[in-house]
Formats: sequence, C-alpha cells, structure tokens
Amino acid sequence: MLVYAATIFTGAFLLFQVEPLLARYILPWFGGTSAVWITCMLFFQLLLVAGYAYSHLVATRLQPRRQMVVHIAIVSACLLLMGGLALTWQSPITPGPAWKPLNPDFPITKIFVLLLVSIGLPFFILSTTGPLLQAWFARSHQGRSPYRLYALSNVGSLLALVTYPFLVEPALTLRAQAIVWSMLFVAFAIGVVLCGLKLAKSADSTASHASAGFSTNPADSAAPTRATYALWIALAAVASVMLLATTNQICQEVAVVPFLWVLPLAIYLLSFIICFDSERWYQRGIFHPALAVAIFLSCIILCRSTANIFSQVLIYCVLLFTACMVCHGELVKLKPSERHLTSFYLMVAVGGALGGIFAALIAPRIFTGYWEFHLAIWTSALVLCVVAMKDPDSWIHERRPMTAMALLIGALLLPQLLGHETLAGAMRGLGNRNQALGTFVAFGLIAAIAFRKDSILTSKRPGLIVQAGVVAGLIVVAGVLVVSIAANLVTSSLATRNFYGTLTVYSLNNEDPEKHSFKLRHGRIVHGIQYTAPDKRKVPVSYYTRDSGLGLLMAHLPRRFAPDPHDRSIRMGAIGLGIGTVAAFGQPGDYIRFYEINPAVTKIATEPNGFFTYLRDTPAKVDIIPGDARLSMEREVANGDLQKFDVLIVDAFAGDAIPVHLLTREAVEIYLRELSPNGVLAIHISNRYLDLRPVVHELAERFKLHSGWMHAPGGPLSQQSDWILLARNDDVIGQPEVASKLQSLDTQRKVRLWTDDYSNLFQILK
Repeated sequence: MLVYAATIFTGAFLLFQVEPLLARYILPWFGGTSAVWITCMLFFQLLLVAGYAYSHLVATRLQPRRQMVVHIAIVSACLLLMGGLALTWQSPITPGPAWKPLNPDFPITKIFVLLLVSIGLPFFILSTTGPLLQAWFARSHQGRSPYRLYALSNVGSLLALVTYPFLVEPALTLRAQAIVWSMLFVAFAIGVVLCGLKLAKSADSTASHASAGFSTNPADSAAPTRATYALWIALAAVASVMLLATTNQICQEVAVVPFLWVLPLAIYLLSFIICFDSERWYQRGIFHPALAVAIFLSCIILCRSTANIFSQVLIYCVLLFTACMVCHGELVKLKPSERHLTSFYLMVAVGGALGGIFAALIAPRIFTGYWEFHLAIWTSALVLCVVAMKDPDSWIHERRPMTAMALLIGALLLPQLLGHETLAGAMRGLGNRNQALGTFVAFGLIAAIAFRKDSILTSKRPGLIVQAGVVAGLIVVAGVLVVSIAANLVTSSLATRNFYGTLTVYSLNNEDPEKHSFKLRHGRIVHGIQYTAPDKRKVPVSYYTRDSGLGLLMAHLPRRFAPDPHDRSIRMGAIGLGIGTVAAFGQPGDYIRFYEINPAVTKIATEPNGFFTYLRDTPAKVDIIPGDARLSMEREVANGDLQKFDVLIVDAFAGDAIPVHLLTREAVEIYLRELSPNGVLAIHISNRYLDLRPVVHELAERFKLHSGWMHAPGGPLSQQSDWILLARNDDVIGQPEVASKLQSLDTQRKVRLWTDDYSNLFQILK
C-alpha cells in the first residue's frame, strides 16, 4: 500500500502546488486582480472533471494490463513534452513573454488558453491519480477499502495549500518553484509506473477472476440510480459554491486581509479529510443542528452592518465548515462499492465544476453583488432537508415536538432580531417581541400535545410537525436573505460587477447639500469621494487632498512657477483611475494619462451625466489607456513612445491582493524610462495590513533614487494616507518646503528586493 499512498499523496501535493504557482506567474499579465485566482480555480476544476472522466472510462472499459499501458504512455508523452518546453521557456511549465496578452479583452478565455498550454497535460495526469490509482489499488488489494487513500490525497492537497504561501513562495523564486515542481513530477511519474507494474502483476495472478479483483457480490455491485447520481452532483456543487461564495464574501466584502483566501479552501479540504477518513466522524445529530445554528447566525451577521470583522469571519467560516461537513458527510454515506468508485469521483468532480462555473462565470453576470453567498446559504439549508427527507430513518420523519418548537421559534425570532419591517410586518398582530415569543412557545406546547403518539393526525406521518417547522424555516431564511440583498441595493445609487469585482456608488448625507457626496467603492476599498456642493466639487478629497503627500508634491512643482505661462504645463501619468480625482490637479495646457484595467471603473468615471465630474471639470487634456498599466507602458517603451511624465502616480495598493508586478525592479525600470529627467514617482501605499515602505526603500536603493515618505493623519475632507515620493535628483523633493515634511524610508525592517520572479508579502505584514 505504501507505493500507492506515496504516489497519490505526491500527486495531490503537486496538484495544489501548481495551482497557486501558475496563478501567481500569470497574475501580472491580467492586472493583479484576485479574479485571476477564481478563474484559475475554475479551469482546474474543469480539468479535474476531464481527468476523472478519463479515469472512469479507463477503469471500466479496459483490462488492467491495457490500463497500465495506456496511462504510462500518456505520462511518458507528458514528460517528453515538458522536456521540450524546458528548452524554450525558463521552466517546463512557465510560458515565455510572447504569451503575454496584448489587450484586456476576454481575460477568462486568455487565462484558460495560457493554463492549457503551460500546465494542461501535467495537471490532467495529476487529476487522474486519485480515482484511477484507487481503482488499481482496489483491484490489487481485494478486501481493503480505497477510500482512505482519498482522505490521504486531501491531506496532501491541504499541505500543499498551506506550505505554498508560508514556506515555498517566500523561499524560492517563481523559476525555482517551477523547476523543483517539475523534478517532483518526474518522481511522481516513477511512482505511477511502479503502481502500474503492481497492477499488471496482480492482474496476471487473478486472471481467472471474472471481475478482475472487484467484489462479485450483487449487493455490493448494484449500479447507483439516476437519483443517486443527481444527489452526488448536487452535494458536491453546493459545497463548491459555498466555498467560492464564502471566499468572495470574506475577502472582498468583509476584510481585505492578505492570505485570508487560504482559510476557506483549507476548511473545505479539511472537511473532505475528516469525512473520507472514517464514517464515524460525521454524525447527523451534531452537524445538522450545527448547520442550522450557523445559518441562523449568518443571517443575523449579514443584515447587521455593525458586526466586527472577527465575528463575521468566524461565523462565515463556521458556516462553511458545517455546510461542507454535511455535504461531504452525506456523500460518504452514499458512496458506492469499489466497482463504481470512479463514477462516484467523476460525479463529485462534475458537481464541483458546476459550482465553480456558477460562481466564476454565471454569478458575475446575473448579480451586481456577491449574492451567490446568500444563495449558497439557502441551498445548503435546502440540501440538508433533501438528504434528511430521502432517508426514512432520519430525524425529519420522527415525532419531535421540541425540534419543531425550536424551528418555529427560530423562524419567528430571526426577522424580529433583524428588525426588518418587510419580514416583521406579518408578525405585527402578535404585538411586541416578548408577546410574539410567548405566542410561539404556547403554539409549540399545544403542538406537542396535539401530535402525541396516539394522535390521529400523525399516526401515519409522525414527522409532519417537524417537516412543517423545516418548511417555515426555509421560507423565513429565504425572506431574510432577499431583504438583505434589497437593503444593499436600496442604500446604493449604483451597483455593478464584472471580472474585476464589484463596484458600488453610495450617496452620502443626502439631507445636507453642503455635505452631500458620492463615494465609489470596490468591495471594501474606497476608490474616491466627490462632494456635490459647488465650492467643493472640484476639490480633491479622500487620499488626494492638498495636505496629502500628493498634494504637497503638486503644490511645489518647479514648472508651475516658470516665468513664461506657456512653460507651466505639466504631464501627469496615473496608474489607477478611480473616479478621476487626480484630474482636479490639472490646469490649462496640462496632459493627464490614466491607465485603467477595469472598463466598469472607466465607465463610471466618464459618464456624461454620471455621479462624478472630476474628468468633466478639469481643464487639462485627459487620455485613458485601457488594460494593465505595466503592459501598456512596456509597449510604449518598446515603440519609443516615451511619455516623459513630470509626475507618475502609482495608486494600486490599498487592497490585500496588491498587484505586486507594479512594485518590482522591472516595473520601476519602466517607470523611470517614462519619467522626464526631473520627474517624480509618487506611490500611494496606504494599506491597513501591509507596510510597503521597506519594499520601496529597497527599490530606491537599487536605482539610487532620492526618496521620502509622508503620512497625513486625515481631516474633515481627507482620509489618512501614506505617500512615497521618488526622484532621480532633489530638484523637486529636495525643496525645503517639501523636504521638511518628508520622513526617511529607512525602516528597521529589511526585505529582499522584489522582482518579477520574487516577492514576499509575509515580510511586510503590519
């Protein structure tokens, strides 16, 4: 068993190591957005389905010896292909720069093509490992369950997931990671060959067995029904949607904390490990009520904006864990005999892929917010009811008055606790909250008496009252979730969503014309605020006020004080458009060039009758260059179209998934070529969780740049901000009025120079 275990473990480890590795490698090519990770996960889920389908066909249609020959031939072809690519690329799995996208159109399609070319065949082979080698094990080790090997594969997956951001990425460059991974893949291929030889040997010794090693007991080999197949898919799909929806909810709507995306996926894999290790770990009497309580608490947290970050993350993770335990625990209860093992894994993979398709492709098109999380909550409650109803021995078919009371009281309390008039209106006839609670307690007691054992109403259907409580709970939870969505839509003036995330416009202080403003938010990150009062409309606010580091720079540009008015115009570049606040610094004759990858941001900032007017009000000439700023500037430099900016603003580091490729040695080389000789590079580093000063300090040392950091505490029209100014000389930032307000970048924290091949966020966590 050791050879099988080692090979399956290694395959699963490599599977989950290459996912973040390739996502990290192509991330700069698509703007550094977190949506790249979701898209990569979808690609890998779809390829996993292909691998499981192949495993099912091979294991059920071919004789053992032919299975070995076919699979080893594919593995050998993969090794030859990787060897050939290693001669062309930096490593066998990292595509060369010629594969960089030329424009931002159709990012999902381009990501799919890149991944298919670079890692398609190796990943396909790795995805076949779990089901195919378990089928081989079942044939060669009769009487021993292969399902623990599935739990072992999930241990390997979890270990890979945890070690990559904490150990592998900080220690190795991307090229080194790819080379080490490729070497481990060769070792894995050797393990596959050894397993194949064991299968062939076992097949020769058991050739007289009609079933080639599988049980011939009709009770063990009965084919699953269509309903069972559908339930396998549904359970896997609900868990997959819950995983991706929770990831979006936590990382985009709750807190932009680095590495927080690891937590949901770790919980998801942990539930697989626990459930498939042994059936004794999953107990309905524990996890069914736990899921009900988690749903109840999640509904409260969703509708209460005052909940702190820790409470939200904790409750959402508990919800994810209990939902995945229910889904995966029920899958284990429904698992077939070894004869149908590959079809079982195929249906689980199909369900996971369908969940991924919904979360990554469908939800962004039909929802303006992360409403798939609300849907996942309700479907998890629904699937719990379905599996309970399907089992005639489950609690939902029993006479349980106390359970019914708990469900009915919960259905009453939930809308009352939330205070939503839409839901509570139906309860107004019951009076205040205490009266309503008393009424439902009385109702439960009456029900307990009415549905006693000798009751005529429940003699044929003992679980009727429990089922009624379940239906009431489903209706109320659906109502609460719908009202939560409606409340978010009502409080926003505009909400939109695309590949790059959600954008929401809020109207603030509507009752006071002097304080009325519009705010654009990307998830939890504020992209800009503009007041509507005539005396404030053209004033830069938020991070860009006159008191900020950028405001200090713009007020002391020497060109602004040139004797000849024609020489006072400047050229500005800005990475990140937001609402166009930077345009407020523009004067007649100026040129401002924005680089913006998100077309939805451009649309909101430039709409003729839109909420924001900075771009319409500025007297400067404005151009907006679509696509990733780094790639756009690289093309400008390559074509000799140098912009010669007097000021280049880099404003892209407020979130957790910061675009690292905009703050590397290679990026700064591009920036310096785009700057005029006396130009200034202004980098906005305001971030709640990351201290980027050591990174920029290393870059300044590398290029021998003059530097300074300015912290602005914030005020009535401004937010707390941190700006770093870099220049080749002291003509601008060396002026006494500027230098006196700048602090040194030389912090006690030392980091390694960031390059396109190496970065480490752990070193700069606050």
